[in-house]
Amino acid sequence: MDISMPVMDGVEATRRIREARPDACVLMLTGSNAAADVDRSRDAGAAGYITKDRIASQLVEAIVEAASR
Repeated sequence: MDISMPVMDGVEATRRIREARPDACVLMLTGSNAAADVDRSRDAGAAGYITKDRIASQLVEAIVEAASR
């Protein structure tokens, strides 16, 4: 899930997904590395958070970690 999306931001989308499907696993994949965005994402129920600049080195690890929750 990206934070910046055209109709609804990813944090709100994550919140709605988790409300509708508490067992859903949402991984944030975004360009923002702001601490406030990380906190908002986790508060919304995101299982993990990774920035786009770290995709190549950490994406698979982040997916495995998020799925194991």
